[in-house]
Amino acid sequence: MSYIAVVGSRSLPLSWRSRVSAVVSSLLARGLFVGSGGALGADLFALRALVLSGASACSGSVVFLPGRLEQAPRSCRSWLASFRRLGGRVVPGPARPGARRPEFVSALFARTRRLVRGSRGVVAFVCGPSRGTWFTCSFAASLGLPVVVFPVQGPSSLQPLGPGRWVPLRCWPGAFRWASGS
Repeated sequence: MSYIAVVGSRSLPLSWRSRVSAVVSSLLARGLFVGSGGALGADLFALRALVLSGASACSGSVVFLPGRLEQAPRSCRSWLASFRRLGGRVVPGPARPGARRPEFVSALFARTRRLVRGSRGVVAFVCGPSRGTWFTCSFAASLGLPVVVFPVQGPSSLQPLGPGRWVPLRCWPGAFRWASGS
């Protein structure tokens, strides 16, 4: 299975839902599937786009969770259940029900590393500090994977991922690709 991780800030404004959906549609049109993290914001927008695209989009896509489906945010659960019914794969993580914060945070990082390692690259929607999203981008860059970011607050909010620079993309206006070592 070949997928692109579509991730981002939990606080991504609702006004960005159509942009996330357009990116998901673009990836599907290119014969790629989507991987995501089952959180609120960008992850939920991507999951929703997959479900609304039907079984052909879901059947090759995957959602990695930090714990079990029952531990996912309440507003994500019905979308996750629909995703699974349409052939999508939901991968539970190590966080136990009632896990304390340090265990859950550790499970979030494990989920992210697993998601990125299985991907062909990352598309991230970043709003505010979003430390988890920047961790995802940095981890992908450290593995030599392509990283594309849509910075909600504009290009000045982009963070370096090591030696390199951000390059604007023509195919997705408002997106920037990390060019390492250049």
